[in-house]
Amino acid sequence: MNKKTQTQNKNLKYVVYTLIGIALFIAVVGVVSFVAHESGHREIGNIDAYNTGKRVGASLRVFINFILKSGFLMGSFIAIAASWEKNKSISKAMLHAVLSWGYVVYYAITRKTILNN
Repeated sequence: MNKKTQTQNKNLKYVVYTLIGIALFIAVVGVVSFVAHESGHREIGNIDAYNTGKRVGASLRVFINFILKSGFLMGSFIAIAASWEKNKSISKAMLHAVLSWGYVVYYAITRKTILNN
């Protein structure tokens, strides 16, 4: 196995680990949201569980919307920087900004790392 293939395999491994981590994060947030929603349908003592669950669910929705929006923007900025470094073209950088994380993953798989240069 040559050095380029080893680098691509290493990069692919990191991409897969990152995607698994993101999927686990989304799953945990989904479970927490579901439990908060379900707990809102019961009364617990003097606590109005429905309104508590509703507030927790609304807070989680705001948090998830923030994460998704800021994550997409961050992916776009990284894609622009990676595209400019590779192509030196504004039109390609704009296209890659729209592709966001898709281009970042492609770039990570196909480029050499700084440490291996």
